[in-house]
Amino acid sequence: MASAEVRLPRIFTDHMVLQQEMPVRVWGWADPREMVSVSFNGKVATTKAGADGTWRVELPAMKADGVARVLKVKGGNTVELKDVLLGEVWIAAGQSNMNREVEVKEADEQLRVFWIHASKTPKKDDLGDNAYGWEVAEPGRLRELQKFREQTFDRGWKQGFAEVGYVFGKRLREELGVPVGLIKSAYGGSIARTWTPRDDIAEEFPYGTEVGNANADGVLYQSMMHGLPPLSVRGVVWYQGETDGRNWKYDEDLAAMIAGWRKRYESPELPFYMAQIAQTTYASGMERVWETQAAVAAAVPGVYLGASNDLWDGGGAGRDKLKADGGTGWPIAGGGNPHPPNKHIVAGRLVDIALAETYGRKPEREVLAPTYKSHRVEGGKVLVTFEHVGEGLKSDDEGSLNWFELSDGSRQAEHDRAPLVYHKAEAKIVGKATVEVSSAAVKSPKEVRLAWHPLARHNLYNSSGIPAINFRTDTQPTKAR
Repeated sequence: MASAEVRLPRIFTDHMVLQQEMPVRVWGWADPREMVSVSFNGKVATTKAGADGTWRVELPAMKADGVARVLKVKGGNTVELKDVLLGEVWIAAGQSNMNREVEVKEADEQLRVFWIHASKTPKKDDLGDNAYGWEVAEPGRLRELQKFREQTFDRGWKQGFAEVGYVFGKRLREELGVPVGLIKSAYGGSIARTWTPRDDIAEEFPYGTEVGNANADGVLYQSMMHGLPPLSVRGVVWYQGETDGRNWKYDEDLAAMIAGWRKRYESPELPFYMAQIAQTTYASGMERVWETQAAVAAAVPGVYLGASNDLWDGGGAGRDKLKADGGTGWPIAGGGNPHPPNKHIVAGRLVDIALAETYGRKPEREVLAPTYKSHRVEGGKVLVTFEHVGEGLKSDDEGSLNWFELSDGSRQAEHDRAPLVYHKAEAKIVGKATVEVSSAAVKSPKEVRLAWHPLARHNLYNSSGIPAINFRTDTQPTKAR
């Protein structure tokens, strides 16, 4: 039998970043029963390959120091990876909004990127030819690589590095002062279930064979993620949900996907930072997605949501671009296009949350969006209490609060599943964290909602300038934390 050289997965290349302060997991393939040693930064681990030729070691956790080193793997042959750094490693994943590329304008020797081109061909034990290796964030090299990818795949997909991921990673570099490695894996139009790991996927979709439906259960995970775990990573930035807009089980699917990733990465508390989907009429609107994202962030520890209500007008700077809703007269933004501009805004909010929640930095201001906490009815008024208000709630445009509506429980038709009838309401801030809502059309209110319209551009913010998360009380899930 021919001898097999020691081989590493495709995620291990020159210029890579290894996660600091966590065990450094290294694995690969060799001859059955072959002795393999891995050395890095003065640490050495040795093991014997199994009967199937697979092997894995763990080096102890190490602290980032900005020094580039060689990772050496030795068996019957020797593999040396050069210019390897210790630092912070994050995955940027999701669908088309995470594919929207950024123009890298300045070189950063200690910011490294690794991105995986779209694929719907399940792999058995590693990434495929759609993953090329780690690169230093240097403008000329990244443009050269992007051109090569477009020519190689020739599918009209211009998939450079994700703007949200890059802005997130660049800020981390500036704030933490350590190397940062970013791994992008995104597929336009994808749903949560296709990113969820499956142990039995080969029974339905043979390895190495392209699948017709990219959104079949587990296909994109097996095609674009399977070769990454159990790599140690700090967390995940997730921008997805539009194609799940009509999925009434999206909450279950999203929670299952997160649990599946945490299991595969052997990290039960792996942080997930989600970008809220901005206003669009795509898939009949994102109300269900907003509700799901907020519910999962509330129920699953270590999951957080970055608000997006103001992306279409640049964080309030372009209010002259807003239109008026024909029914209420209140401002609307967005439209049929599910791809908002100004992704640096939501990326900035996500990294602010990560610095506070994952890195334990005490923020000078509130970093989370105002979120519905509770409500109570007092006569003909409803008092809504929010959490994460900072120094207090405010109207961002200094006008009266908009997009609050009330219902007395009446339905649009005579059956239990018919939608409730809501009426335009007046709202005012009556305390640090409380809004009073009333309507002449609703004498005995029972339910209240905020910005429950596909294009609603509301003006309720906290003192940090972060817009409130859309909500409705008639199906408000129970908070678990």
